[in-house]
Amino acid sequence: MRQLIKFALVGITGFAVDVSVFTLLSFGLSLQIEWARGLAFFIAALTTWLGNRHFTFCTASSNRLVGECRKSLICAVLAGLINLTIFKAMTLYSNELLFVYFAFVCGVLVGMVLNYVLSAMWVFKVEHDVSGES
Repeated sequence: MRQLIKFALVGITGFAVDVSVFTLLSFGLSLQIEWARGLAFFIAALTTWLGNRHFTFCTASSNRLVGECRKSLICAVLAGLINLTIFKAMTLYSNELLFVYFAFVCGVLVGMVLNYVLSAMWVFKVEHDVSGES
């Protein structure tokens, strides 16, 4: 349960980064919403990977960095594709400001569930040796 709470805290931070960058790019700089959404997602994915690596799963050892990074990018792409597909499909229905944010949240929530499962079971999974030590 503690790990799930930490994951949620990192996710809230990632969400704040995501929505802030999205708002800045789309409404502040008038970037097309699909481009703004993609860039904001990428920056948030990097933020949450670092947070989960050092806070949630505490596996920040230099010998696992490359493997975790590779796996994390794969997970981010999978979760991101689902996240962005939901966002795009919903914004085809309406481009009104409140609905855009509703679509944004729906995509993030579905992506978050997938990302947690993949992170816990694959990206940050601690391999144990025969003696049971990590």
